[in-house]
Amino acid sequence: MWNGNCQIRRAGIQTDGRAQLDLKADDGTFDWSWFLSKNGLDREILATALAAISSNKEVLCHISDTTPFSEVSECVLIK
Repeated sequence: MWNGNCQIRRAGIQTDGRAQLDLKADDGTFDWSWFLSKNGLDREILATALAAISSNKEVLCHISDTTPFSEVSECVLIK
């Protein structure tokens, strides 16, 4: 499990209904990689991502792994 602050530049919905986020870790762990919302948290994570993009803020994310397309189980607006 990885926890940390991220910049976000794009977000959307996949055909299966999961939110897809383009994230960059502030600590350099990953650089502009796509991650997917955990099933059942799609709307909440997408709403938070869009709020962060529109207000130019970062998000605190809890991600299952640092490899692309891992699951985001929590996404909180910060700064």
